[in-house]
Amino acid sequence: MTMQGKNPLEEKENQQIPSSEGIGKHAGETSGFASLREHETGRSHRLRKILLIVVVILTVASAGLYFGRDRLSGTWVGKLLGGNADHRHAQGETYYCPMHTNYKSDKPGNCPICSMKLVKLESAPGSAEGKTAGDSQSMPGMPAMEMPSGAETETAPGAPTANAIFIAPERQQLIGVRSVPAALKPLVKEIRAVGKVAYDETKLTHIHTKVNGYIEEVFVDYVGKVVKKGDPLFTIYSPELVATQEEYLLALRGQEYLGDSSFDHVARGSKSLLEATRKRLLLWDITEEEIEILQKEGKAKRELTIYSPVSGIVTERAAYHHGRYVNPEMDLYTIVDLSTVWVIAEVYEYELPFVKVGQTAEIEFPYTSRQESLRGKVTYLYPYLDPKTRTAKVRFEFLNPDFVLKPDMFFNVKLKINLGEQLVVPEDAVLDTGTEQYVFVDKGDGYFEPRAVQLSAEAGGYYAIESGLKPGERVVTAANFILDSESRLKGAFANMGKPGMQEMSKATAPASNLKIELMEPKLAKVGQNTIRLVVKDASGNPVTDAEVEVTLFMPQMGSMAPMTSKAMLNHLGNGEYAGTIDIAMAWTWQTTVTVKRAGQTLGSMQTNITAR
Repeated sequence: MTMQGKNPLEEKENQQIPSSEGIGKHAGETSGFASLREHETGRSHRLRKILLIVVVILTVASAGLYFGRDRLSGTWVGKLLGGNADHRHAQGETYYCPMHTNYKSDKPGNCPICSMKLVKLESAPGSAEGKTAGDSQSMPGMPAMEMPSGAETETAPGAPTANAIFIAPERQQLIGVRSVPAALKPLVKEIRAVGKVAYDETKLTHIHTKVNGYIEEVFVDYVGKVVKKGDPLFTIYSPELVATQEEYLLALRGQEYLGDSSFDHVARGSKSLLEATRKRLLLWDITEEEIEILQKEGKAKRELTIYSPVSGIVTERAAYHHGRYVNPEMDLYTIVDLSTVWVIAEVYEYELPFVKVGQTAEIEFPYTSRQESLRGKVTYLYPYLDPKTRTAKVRFEFLNPDFVLKPDMFFNVKLKINLGEQLVVPEDAVLDTGTEQYVFVDKGDGYFEPRAVQLSAEAGGYYAIESGLKPGERVVTAANFILDSESRLKGAFANMGKPGMQEMSKATAPASNLKIELMEPKLAKVGQNTIRLVVKDASGNPVTDAEVEVTLFMPQMGSMAPMTSKAMLNHLGNGEYAGTIDIAMAWTWQTTVTVKRAGQTLGSMQTNITAR
């Protein structure tokens, strides 16, 4: 009953106020949750710090690899990490030197070896991008240049002639070799010169009087007037001429009275006097017609008319107004016949042998639109030379009926000389050293032979060949200057032009190829170096007792002169040859190995030797 008698308010309070044990248990649970939250928060902060440190390390490492890739490129790290960069670089533009194909750069410019302009390398489809034969090594301070660690070789087969050089087809395409056959064709040489129109000096006439006197009337009163033969020029009063007319009339009357005299000496004297005075009038340019008029009229004239003796154009005049005193020393008129004119042209000294008197010439009108020309002939070659211009004057004569050609005009004179059928090659095929001329003959299979030729004439972009070539032989017309440097490097010019050398080499040239392997040095040093190589034939048999010569060559670089070093190797046996050679400086040297026996070339090899 007591239990049933509890107050409800007390029960409610008991439910609302927990016991001390419950309070302690609840407080413990609350502190556990707080410590767990603290633990999780610290762990999160530590993870953030670790991630931040990792990000910083990766950033620094990436930057170091990026900026130090050039220094790591030659190490295993560079090979491991730099593959993508190299691949991207290989996909960029590459430039190479046509003269030194082992030189390459990623920028345009000039070759540091020969100063030639670099050419962009065009990669063939499907080819390895940016890859070339051999590994590429860089020299300090210079763009990338192929420096094979060993020897990059190009072995030539047995040469068809002693002085032939071998150029691989791929290299021919790279340097742009082109050739054309020597052919027989009609050759016409054309000589051009500038000519100046001049008077025909054989048709110049000067008008003088034979007596002293005074000009009365002038009929031709200006320069440039056209006159015809017999036209009156002027009248002259001459006291001496009047007196001679009076003498003639007196002698004429004496002849009438004394001509039939019974005394012969009187008759002859009167006749002689008449003839003498008549002859004097004729010598003073009094015409027969005027003398007849004088006889008919029987009276001396005060004035005498002077007539033109020729047809032409007045170019000078001194017969002026009424009353001017003249004497026989004065040129009163100069009359020129312009129906034919001269053209004086200057021809260079080396062209004179082709110019002959009687050859047909043409003149062109450079300042008119009409496409026409006038034909004339060579009439004279002046026998002296201008020491300043090294030219000689040549005179041409042209008909000029319409007076189109006026004195002091300039025209282009053209001479065509037919040289007949000649063996010709293009001008680009001939290399002239100043003392000799030569061409490169394409012997086929990659061989080119320098051959001396004799030239006879040049015309129309071709050279006529007197000797040294046969019809049908192909000559190089493009990139022959590169072949020239190649052949000089190999000493091919040493045998050029020797009698019988080509025939002997053809008879003794082996049909098989030589295999030349450079064993030493793999990497040369500056100074004395040992060179060792093995020579075998196409069957793999050793070539013994041969004369093996090694030539190192470095082209001119800027002001530095070209360098050459040679060495003869001794036969050690079993096709192995060895010797020593001096290398003057660190560089990649163009190397040529020549194998001979009894003076005849068995084969050769091109390679590069790098010295450090």
